[in-house]
Amino acid sequence: MDITNLRILKRLKENSRESLGNIAKELGISKATVSRRVSRMEKEGYISDYSLVIDPSRLGLMKAMVSLQVMGTAVNSVIEELKKFPQIESVTRVFGDHSLVCHIYATSVDSLYELIQGQLLKIPNIHNVEVDIVIDSVDINRNAELDLAKPKLLDNL
Repeated sequence: MDITNLRILKRLKENSRESLGNIAKELGISKATVSRRVSRMEKEGYISDYSLVIDPSRLGLMKAMVSLQVMGTAVNSVIEELKKFPQIESVTRVFGDHSLVCHIYATSVDSLYELIQGQLLKIPNIHNVEVDIVIDSVDINRNAELDLAKPKLLDNL
């Protein structure tokens, strides 16, 4: 990883559909160089996928973050159970008051309540649930991890 790779990653993070030719032109390097570097970063795991951001409200959905406190060491078995619910987009392991944070889509507050009360709380070893309904998400610095990596790279030069 070097500064050029970080600059490529920043451009792709801003727009993952940006042409490699445009990135090359902006960085003053060849398109072939950008292509090789992107391929290498994909192979080495720096880039794991490309995504699309959709506004759930346009689809008639709401998003919630549901924090789960799991008893003992049952986190992996709870995650396996959570995989059965199509409403759950992702589960994040966390260190703090809770063990897991689920990102969930629902059609209404009532359907979210039913999912939690009627199904999630019936999963063995779930002790406590807290719900936060997402109103809006504001990007502060989408490149925070890249900005923090840059000084470390410069120190190694």
